[in-house]
Order: sequence, then C-alpha cells, then structure tokens
Amino acid sequence: MAAVKLEAFVRDQKGYKVRRENFIPGVLYGKGIDSIPVKFNKKDVDRIIRDYGSRTNLTVVLDGKGMFGFIRDTAKDFITGELIHMDIQVADEEAEITRDVPLVFKGTDKLVYKKLILQSNVDEVVVKGKAKLIPSVIEIDVSEANSGDVIMAADLDLPEGVVCVERDDNPIAVVIEAKVEETEEGAEETEAAGPEVKEE
Repeated sequence: MAAVKLEAFVRDQKGYKVRRENFIPGVLYGKGIDSIPVKFNKKDVDRIIRDYGSRTNLTVVLDGKGMFGFIRDTAKDFITGELIHMDIQVADEEAEITRDVPLVFKGTDKLVYKKLILQSNVDEVVVKGKAKLIPSVIEIDVSEANSGDVIMAADLDLPEGVVCVERDDNPIAVVIEAKVEETEEGAEETEAAGPEVKEE
C-alpha cells in the first residue's frame, strides 16, 4: 500500500495554543535531521488514524517537500482520550531501520464457534529491514487454529527483506478452550433440586 499523505506545518507556538486552533502539535525527527516542531491538521490526523491505524506509513509534506515517515509515538489526554501530541520519524526509504509493528489477529470470530479464545502475549513485535518494506501492521490469520496451537515469532508472515528481531521461539499467542462458567440461575436450580438420591 502506498504511503498516506499528511501535510505538516512548522510550529512556533506551545502545544495548548496549537490545539485551540484544531491542530495537533508534534515533532519530526530522524537520522541526519534536526528535530522540527510541527503541527498537523486535526481532521487529517483523525481520518488517517481511523482509516489506516496509528502506525501507518506516511508521506509527510513539509514546505512542499515530501518525506517518507511513520507515526512513532502518540499521546492522548488521559480523561477525554483525545490525541494531543504526535511524533513522526522520517527516514530514507532505502535505509535499514528497526521498528515496532502492531499485530492484528484475523479470524478470531471463527474461534468463537469452536469455543476457543485467543490469548495474546504481545501487541507488537520489533522488526528490521528497509524502511519502505516494513508494513504498518502484521496480520495473523487464526481462523483455522485449534486448541493448544501456539503462534511463534517464526510463524509471522513478513515481506522479503524484513526480519523479526524477536527470538523465533518467542510465543506470540496461544489458542485455548473457553471456560464455560455456570450461571447463577443454573446454580439456583441445582441447589433447589437438592442432592441426587440413589434408589436401591
């Protein structure tokens, strides 16, 4: 998927003033460049995160110049949950970088029908490769998984040229049987019936 375009503007105001004008304050940084305080149109940022996720690859446009980058970190208001700050790392597309990539598990709804649940140990993994080759997310299909199946780091489907930094035997997730809890109504019925009496 092509990188999503996001325009950045040089910022010379404090964050709270920028937010009053419906912008998100942030910083652009990367190897070989000085950190640049910037701001982004809030509507554009909200749309990108909603449609593509919070770690998507970007073409950041600053003063008419496009740069490859990705959302490295975000901060939210702990009360409202609103995004209040965003850092973007820019990089040469051909440069080799190390990056945290979120995991997305597909097919978990199919596990429900088999009375199984997925127990994930991590939400993201560290990968290394050329910046342009590293995906925004790593999808894992668990629709055909069975009870006891363990997904290891070695099982991740990565683009050619991208490797997972985690140990191959590092467990990412495990599929287990769902525990069926007795309802209060069922417990009351059992109690009302009393103990079973064996006839002789």
